[in-house]
Amino acid sequence: MEQHAFLEDLTQDTRTRFVSFTAGSHRFELALMKAERFPNQTMVINLHKNRQALLDQDSIKVDGHLEHLFQLSAVEAEELRNYLPDLL
Repeated sequence: MEQHAFLEDLTQDTRTRFVSFTAGSHRFELALMKAERFPNQTMVINLHKNRQALLDQDSIKVDGHLEHLFQLSAVEAEELRNYLPDLL
């Protein structure tokens, strides 16, 4: 059997929270994962769009950031931005 060379191979326990909510006319289903691997950040996974990003309280305030990362309209991103501070 061929051996594969990995740059890193790390197993870590994580804490994952699954949240579903409607904001305005949009529904969001998110998985929020915390691990020692990314301190002070949360891996936010948009289960509907199969997109993910490492976010913190500062990064969610950056104009255009959520729109780009999660392929959201400005309205959708603003609705999500209103919920994220309580979730992170």
